[in-house]
Amino acid sequence: MAEAPILITAADCQRLLSHLDVVDQIEKALAWDAEGTITWPTPRSLNIIRDKWGNDFHVKMALLESVPVGGIRVVSHPLDESSPVNTRLIMLVDPETAWPIAIVDESWSYVQRTVGSIAMAARKLANADASTLAIVGAGRLARTAAEYYARLFNLKEIRVASRTASKREQVVAEMAARLGLPVRSAGSIEEAVRGADLVLTATSATEALLAESWIQPGCVVACVGTAEPGRELLEQADLFVVDNRDQLRKELIAEYGEGSPDWIDSTVLEIVTGRHPGRVNRDRSEEHTSDIASRLHL
Repeated sequence: MAEAPILITAADCQRLLSHLDVVDQIEKALAWDAEGTITWPTPRSLNIIRDKWGNDFHVKMALLESVPVGGIRVVSHPLDESSPVNTRLIMLVDPETAWPIAIVDESWSYVQRTVGSIAMAARKLANADASTLAIVGAGRLARTAAEYYARLFNLKEIRVASRTASKREQVVAEMAARLGLPVRSAGSIEEAVRGADLVLTATSATEALLAESWIQPGCVVACVGTAEPGRELLEQADLFVVDNRDQLRKELIAEYGEGSPDWIDSTVLEIVTGRHPGRVNRDRSEEHTSDIASRLHL
């Protein structure tokens, strides 16, 4: 009889994977996808409309031939995704025997791959001397993202803007102590963003947070939420990059109208694998505003 599947806890994942390991595995998965060795279902995500308690349920799956392993991901979480009370489990299956080999608690690795992919995409698009990071938001995603940016860029300053001053000051002190970098509190989003080489918005906002005029030439802006960048910035950006065209299509249309999917220039996969050249102009005096590395719901 086959052995029972092992349980890989969130603590196990954290112990086994460094930040650079996470980025390396993201790039490896993108390369496999480009090679056609990852099989996806149709549709890629099975979503259930929020229940009367306000929770979100969905299921995703994929088959990685290069390992080989199959994965079935089951997610349920409250409206506030920062809540520690959630279900994020992946069942790993031997594709030859169809027997489950492990169950992975993804409550730690979900955040890591989410912000790790953002920072990795930003590194592919940013100028080599990018050194100032503006973060809008003070939640778990924003705090974790700072660690990835600090490892992938030679940062000289981090600026943090958020609605709640007390929480912002707490996050600033925490980041400065953990990263050993100058971190300062910004009184407004505009104050944080103006002059920054890198911008990350990681909030629950349902309206635009950024203005095109705040973004300096050559800046890479990464947004977790579809509404955060706003129409003006998305339409005028030199390069609009998303994680997946099909997944973002409905969200963009709902937020910005029928023609908005046409704004997309490339995907992260196309940038990482060389199918799209990415940034082609390193001139910071360029008339247009910025490159957008927009990771909007992986």
